Amino acid sequence: MSDLEDRLGRYRDAVQQEMRAVLTDAPDAMHAPLNSWMRYHLGWEDREGRPVTASPGKMLRPVALLLAAELAGGAVEAALPAAAAVELVHNFSLLHDDIEDDSERRRGRATVWTFAGRAQAINAGDAMFTLAHLALHRLAGAGVPPERVTAATRELDEACLRLVHGQYLDISFEGRTDVTLDEYLAMAEGKTAAMFAASFAMGAIVGGAGPGLVDGYREFGRRIGLAFQAVDDVLGVWGDPAVTGKPVGDDLLSRKMTVPVIVALTEGGEAAEALRRAYASASAPGEDVGPLRALVERTPARGRTEAIAEAEERAALDALRSAGAGEEALLLCAAFARSAVGRDS
Repeated sequence: MSDLEDRLGRYRDAVQQEMRAVLTDAPDAMHAPLNSWMRYHLGWEDREGRPVTASPGKMLRPVALLLAAELAGGAVEAALPAAAAVELVHNFSLLHDDIEDDSERRRGRATVWTFAGRAQAINAGDAMFTLAHLALHRLAGAGVPPERVTAATRELDEACLRLVHGQYLDISFEGRTDVTLDEYLAMAEGKTAAMFAASFAMGAIVGGAGPGLVDGYREFGRRIGLAFQAVDDVLGVWGDPAVTGKPVGDDLLSRKMTVPVIVALTEGGEAAEALRRAYASASAPGEDVGPLRALVERTPARGRTEAIAEAEERAALDALRSAGAGEEALLLCAAFARSAVGRDS
């Protein structure tokens, strides 16, 4: 585990430096205030543009990419532009997600749309999406062969499409109390798992892995993404705001359909019906989340959601093993899975 921890610190510092270079090298038209809003969202500046060091999140996706690249025999330095690209895409999606969900807090700070306005926050997200693709152009300068650059770019583009489709499905669930678990997992395949899958696959591609191993890393990432979503759903009901950076029970108060809620609703009985009635009406200002959480807790929702996460984590490692990954790769990827999925509440 210490080997993974050493790598994580090294990876995160290097990705932060590469992302700063991408934003610094942006065309002049991208500079303040649009650039400043992006820097704020990334935790580098406060609202007045003064340098700060705020939480950038766990940066799991670029870490996944660099880990796969090294395990495939590549160099971290060569893969950094791709790692910066996936983290910028992830943050583009968060900027838009905050607007679409009316989320006022992200990583313990006000979200960009709350002070820049929705339209300008959309522009900031669009700019970050474009910068992610400009970051990929830096792969050639890092010595990555053209065919690998093309393959990695296609991997990211396809993942972006799946991500947006997943967000579409998530929004389409609003107002529904009949969402099935299969429907929800199909949404999570895009919204969450697509970028984990792409990150591992892109790392393997840039690192020079063969097609079979790239497929194994992609499936590993997909499964870890599904496990991550299940754990995220648990935190959305029972998480500590000091850790999650969001208000307690935010998912319940916003009437989001999540795995625990779906399990609770399909369980039947008085608790399920009371929860269904509550979900049929909008949240009231200052509503106490306690009664809603109590209804979910009267069902086996938490245990079943955690069981889904555990099953996906096992399937992820099985996929990597079947693809012929070596012992070091299996050990480090298992450690990554524990770090990503076994998140503190």
